Amino acid sequence: MIKNPLCMLFAATLLAGQLYGTAQAVPLARVAAVVNGDMITERELNRAVAPQLAKDGLDSSNPGDAGEIERIRKQVLENMINERILLQAAQKLGISISDEQVDAAFQGAIHDSQLTEEEFRKQIAAQGLSEDEFKERLRNGLVSQSLVRRMVLNKVVVTRNEIDAYYREHSGTMPSGRVRIALLIYPSDANAEKWAQSIGNDKNKFMEVAREITVGPNKEGGGDMGFMDVADLAPALRMAVSGLEEGQVSPLVSTQVNMAQICLLERAEGDGEDASIAEPDEATRARIEEILAQPRLQARLEDYLRELRSKALVDIRE
Repeated sequence: MIKNPLCMLFAATLLAGQLYGTAQAVPLARVAAVVNGDMITERELNRAVAPQLAKDGLDSSNPGDAGEIERIRKQVLENMINERILLQAAQKLGISISDEQVDAAFQGAIHDSQLTEEEFRKQIAAQGLSEDEFKERLRNGLVSQSLVRRMVLNKVVVTRNEIDAYYREHSGTMPSGRVRIALLIYPSDANAEKWAQSIGNDKNKFMEVAREITVGPNKEGGGDMGFMDVADLAPALRMAVSGLEEGQVSPLVSTQVNMAQICLLERAEGDGEDASIAEPDEATRARIEEILAQPRLQARLEDYLRELRSKALVDIRE
């Protein structure tokens, strides 16, 4: 049984799209697709595509950008169709999410983002979303997670022997104890991929960029967070620490509203380096279970989506 399903399920449901809101019939609006009678309008598609176009610096009035814009539109529409199919399947099974669960997920998103509540709300607004719209996306994500938990998660098994074998092989790099990290949270409209390429694996460049553009804590100090317990980090950041040596920079990490990177500045002496311990503790065991189960969960989810899609009536008009 997976010990931290919500962390994994959120990552897995990203395969179905970025938690788009439910379709609403808009009179006289052009229709991009119809999924089992449920319309996805051009207006919805345009709103979903806009943040990616802005992040990539693409302009619909520029003929040279037309090909890439078309590719993005098709991919986003496919994601929206897949998520709509998941939501419809959940509705048939009577799966629903309470307002209290949505509020808890909203607070959890703020915590995991490492932003203050005010900064988090600003980043939502920068994406052109109201708080209610963002919460509706969270609700849809939670519905999808519940469906996946019921239909997919119980088919994913990681054995104790597999966990122990992974620990023996990777015990020297498993994140544990206390680490000092610098955190770079990119503005929602920044081209994070381009910035990450310019940083490479250069700690000094990382902190220079953080002082320039981060929307996270301690901008003046290059995002230096000081020493933190690894267990207190958001799951995505905690896993990004795994395998990093002091001074190294992680790949891009996706959070609820922003892309981020971390630089491991220092590891408390002895943390994560004792490979002589025969067995992992429960917290480490849970993290290994997440690592091993993730690709299996993704494969199962893809199979489940294909099964649902094969039975769905999808009319793409885009």
